[in-house]
Amino acid sequence: DIDGARDVNANREVMITSLPIRYRLAELASFGLTPAEAAEQVREAMYGEVVDTVNQGTKQFDLVVRLDPSQRKTIEQVRDLLLRGRNGATVRLRDVADIGPERSSNLITRENAQRKAVVSLNVAEDSNLGDLIGEVRVLVDPIVEQAGYTVHYGGQFEAQQSATKTILASGFAVAILVLMLLQISTGSMRAALLVMVNMPLALIGGIAAIYITEGGGLFSNTIALFGLGGTYIAPVISIASMVGFITLFGISIRNGILLINHYNHLIISENVNFEDAIFRGSMERLVPILMTALAAALGLAPLALAAGKPGSELLAPLAIVTLGGLLTSTVLNLIVVPAGFSLVFGKSHTHS
Repeated sequence: DIDGARDVNANREVMITSLPIRYRLAELASFGLTPAEAAEQVREAMYGEVVDTVNQGTKQFDLVVRLDPSQRKTIEQVRDLLLRGRNGATVRLRDVADIGPERSSNLITRENAQRKAVVSLNVAEDSNLGDLIGEVRVLVDPIVEQAGYTVHYGGQFEAQQSATKTILASGFAVAILVLMLLQISTGSMRAALLVMVNMPLALIGGIAAIYITEGGGLFSNTIALFGLGGTYIAPVISIASMVGFITLFGISIRNGILLINHYNHLIISENVNFEDAIFRGSMERLVPILMTALAAALGLAPLALAAGKPGSELLAPLAIVTLGGLLTSTVLNLIVVPAGFSLVFGKSHTHS
């Protein structure tokens, strides 16, 4: 009944009538039989034994010997099967085994020494995997916990979780490395942190672009990603979108470096007044920043416009995230970075 679920399928266990044969070891031994030997004779009688191969032109057929169908129709006929012992003695199956119909499962699967049942489904085109799994967990988890079972969500959802964790861990490590490189480039940790401000500025546009193209529900999922919602829900942000954010962060940080390094050049090398250096530096770097953003946007626009078409599943989310982030990072970079530079370094330059 969940909206967005398609092709739901389950290996539901259906109870069927089976005919187990439980051998009595003492009676079997008295006739010189083992359970394996007795079971082999029953199998040959019921299912047959290949005794030869018949050639018919270019085709070959197995010649199978088994009981006539009229002699293996009923349970009584199975019980009356004759077994031959090692010394030529014969005994009916009923005399050495307990045979009786019982109800049992038609399908038993196991994993890690536990019984397993699999329920599979696909995601509708107008839905996303994160929201769907969240709705499934709300319904399934209480039932499973109440019954004393365990549940595991796998498939594409599991792969998405694993890739998300890998990208987040790698991204955090890379962010630390980038911060160290920025400190070397700018000569100041405060300037390096100011350049890193471009990352959340780009994040605003990227998330907004996903929200517009994918529909609602993104922000609650993003919060749940960090464990604030009580129940983990995979975010709408796909792996391709995350790769787009990585590309976007690189472009936005480069724009911040262009501004701050030029400010320092004007102040230190050309002895320009602090306020004039910020204004002049911003104007002189306006064209390079716009050209960088415009070149990237023109290259990604065809990919974003192809969203929804076959083959665009990976490139379209990447392009959409990058375009949205470029818009906000480029505009806000020219406002926030100059203001931040003035706020962070203004007092020291005024004092000097």
